[in-house]
Amino acid sequence: MDPSPPWIAPFFLAHVGCPHRCVFCNQYLIAETASPPSPLEVGEALKALWRSRSPEGKKRRQVAFYGGSFTRMSLARQEAYLDVCRPYVRRGWVDSIRVSTRPDQVSERQLAFLAERSVRTVELGVQSLSDRVLRASRRGHTGKEARDAILRVRAMGLDAGAQIMVGLPEDTGTESLETVEELVGLKPDFVRIYPLLVLRQTELADWMRRGVYTPLGLEEAVSLCARMLERFERASIPVIRVGLQEQGGMGREGGDVMAGPYHPAFGHLVRSALFLKKVVASLPREIQSASTVCLRIHPHDRSLLVGDRRQNLGKIRDVIEDREIRIEEDQGIPRGTVECEIEGQRAKEKGKRDQG
Repeated sequence: MDPSPPWIAPFFLAHVGCPHRCVFCNQYLIAETASPPSPLEVGEALKALWRSRSPEGKKRRQVAFYGGSFTRMSLARQEAYLDVCRPYVRRGWVDSIRVSTRPDQVSERQLAFLAERSVRTVELGVQSLSDRVLRASRRGHTGKEARDAILRVRAMGLDAGAQIMVGLPEDTGTESLETVEELVGLKPDFVRIYPLLVLRQTELADWMRRGVYTPLGLEEAVSLCARMLERFERASIPVIRVGLQEQGGMGREGGDVMAGPYHPAFGHLVRSALFLKKVVASLPREIQSASTVCLRIHPHDRSLLVGDRRQNLGKIRDVIEDREIRIEEDQGIPRGTVECEIEGQRAKEKGKRDQG
């Protein structure tokens, strides 16, 4: 799978094909619409989108159907949605189509049907691989079904994506980390990590009111997601999103989110927390004899180094005590990495060599 992000023409099919509603789910709030677009409306929207958002310069281009369980719709309805997209594939305007669905709704026959109609990517709502957590969340499928689905999608030659959540009922954090380890072994082509937020008009909201469920705090969720992200990075599995995309009134007081680790830049918090860990790990033992610590980073990583409200810089200063920090940007440094030099130590060692 090409690691560069594709140009996406997105369509949200809220609750379409879902056999029931999970305790945490209210996709109508996320989608900001009372009903999903019809195939005809998708076709009209594609025409307008192509005129207003030219994907020039993007190596990959996809039409994506998010939300709901695409493969649980009737074959006739699936085909109606896919047929309005296929002319764009035939003309080379887009490369393929992406769909989201449940792990228990991807038989070999269903996947063959999708592959024949230009679908290249199947995102699976895994959420967790713990059966206890899945039961508590009323997902309606097992961890084994999710594992088998990932392998089946990949065996068909399609890209498999796995969406997982942290903070689910009965998940102590250990279950999330175990899910990550299992996914590393299954090797999906990409992953999304979502913190569980308590949305209004959900069963989870009622549980919270009655004291049956307590959501994760922001700091706890960021720390856990940073550990998960680090493990996926070590396994070279792309994490294409951390945190829900900002929609409508999610963040406003009295809005859709009642509780949970909400932050409009949650993904940035997680990635900057992991970057701080990398910086501290890069500090050499000889730092005590240094006067200046030079951190060399890729220019696009400056915000990760600085952190939200410059908190990372403050924490780095606590570690290096009264030493000066100097930041150098270098296009040659790989994204997400840092190189550290202690300049006082180098000058001292150079002086010794010159005297010798």
